[in-house]
Formats: sequence, C-alpha cells, structure tokens
Amino acid sequence: MDNIFKMAMRGALFFAAACLLLWGIFPEWKSVFAGLLLGVLASFMNALLLRRRVEIVGQAMANRGMRKMGLGLGSRMAMVLLVAMIAYKYPETFNLPATLAASMVMPFILLVSALIHQKRLNSGKG
Repeated sequence: MDNIFKMAMRGALFFAAACLLLWGIFPEWKSVFAGLLLGVLASFMNALLLRRRVEIVGQAMANRGMRKMGLGLGSRMAMVLLVAMIAYKYPETFNLPATLAASMVMPFILLVSALIHQKRLNSGKG
C-alpha cells in the first residue's frame, strides 16, 4: 500500500508541475491552470488525510481497541469547500470548474497507480 501511495503522490506532483509549466506557457489559460493546481493541491491534502485516517483505524483494529470517532469525511469535504470558496472569491485568478474537477483527481491517480503496481507484481518486475 505504501508503494502505491508513493507512486500516486509522485503522479500528483507531476500533474501539478505540468499545470505550473502550462500556466507559464499559455497566458490566456492562466486561470484554468491555476484552478487545476489549486484543486490538485486540495486533492493531495485529502489523500494525506485519508491515509492518516486509514492508519489510525488499522492500528485500532490491530490492537483490538475501540475505534476513535472523528471528522474524516467532514474534514475532506471542508477542504474541497475551502478551495471552491477561494476559486469563487477570485474568479480572475482561479477557474471554479477546473478547481472542482481537479479536487477529485487523486482517487483516479491512486487507481492507475494500483493497476500499474499490480501489473508489475504479476509480471515479476515488482
């Protein structure tokens, strides 16, 4: 699981770097690429929050202790709401649809990373 997460984080950072590069190359699309960058950063933070929550639940189950209740979903929804409010407040800087679309990109990157990891394991190169 850790290898898959590292690969997904690397993919998200490459996506963010591509957005930053394209932001500098295409000035008429600056708000779209800035929105994509803001959204992917929120998605990155949500993935980190979810990973932390899964580790806490896993440790609680391994120790046969009570599961700690928390605001896992609420904090991830609040992160998306925060970036949506930022994009709404500054429409000349951030494109709202691009921000919202990119805030949901990390699960897809994780899926692709898991498929690549599984393919490597099956081929004997992993």
